[in-house]
Amino acid sequence: MINTADIVTTLRAAGLRGGDHLLVHSSLRSVGPIDGGADALIDGLLDVVGTEGTLAMPAFNYSRPPPQPYFDPGTTPGRTGMLCEVFRKRPQSLRSQHPTHSVVAQGPRAAEFLSGHERGHAMGVGSPLDRIAGAGGWILLLGVTHLANSTVHVAETHAGRVKFWWEEGPLPVVKMLMPDGTIAQHTLDPSTSCSMAFNEVEYPLRRMGAIRDVYLGAALSFLLNGRDVIDAVVRTLREVPDAFLCTRPNCRPCTKAREHLKSTGAISK
Repeated sequence: MINTADIVTTLRAAGLRGGDHLLVHSSLRSVGPIDGGADALIDGLLDVVGTEGTLAMPAFNYSRPPPQPYFDPGTTPGRTGMLCEVFRKRPQSLRSQHPTHSVVAQGPRAAEFLSGHERGHAMGVGSPLDRIAGAGGWILLLGVTHLANSTVHVAETHAGRVKFWWEEGPLPVVKMLMPDGTIAQHTLDPSTSCSMAFNEVEYPLRRMGAIRDVYLGAALSFLLNGRDVIDAVVRTLREVPDAFLCTRPNCRPCTKAREHLKSTGAISK
């Protein structure tokens, strides 16, 4: 069993310091027993970044099924694991307004990172994940792989990757509760698409020496810088334009993206 002090010691040894911005994707079950449970782990993460840093986590509720009768940032549950949900419910946490792929954060720059999320792409340029990476933020894959590394989606948009919706017909519209109590509508976008091939980013990041391997409890975890992820993805896509497209024949976004690359001559098969 680990405790808050163990978490702080391990992450500081990995290079995190007070004032850092940290985005955490997690599998709490992978960590194993923690004295104090999820709250103790969150306390440790907050202790590491300190009062000048930012702790952020995804609070995605996804588009299938869409939130009913509308997305309420105060009450709509996230579906990205227990750690994120416990963090979302803390009184000090702020949540972005995006109705399917919101982000939760605490820290003096939390509002800056999260603001206006509903006015752009879920994971595009200018999204919370992009802002955190642009500020030099770190990513902790806590007991998960790059399949959960949503900053790869952001990097695809930096690379100009054309994405496609995964259902037939127009992009869906989702209702959301605004801070003034009105109900607004948000048209979803395909920036989240498919992530089944995202472990492909492991190799270029390893070649860069950009991954720090960490054990937190029983969880093999990876600490990396958001800017490195974006740089690695952009460079890889210049050389192999379909590197992060999966090969499942029934995956519409990847199939359509590969067809598009063929039509432009970017790939031959």
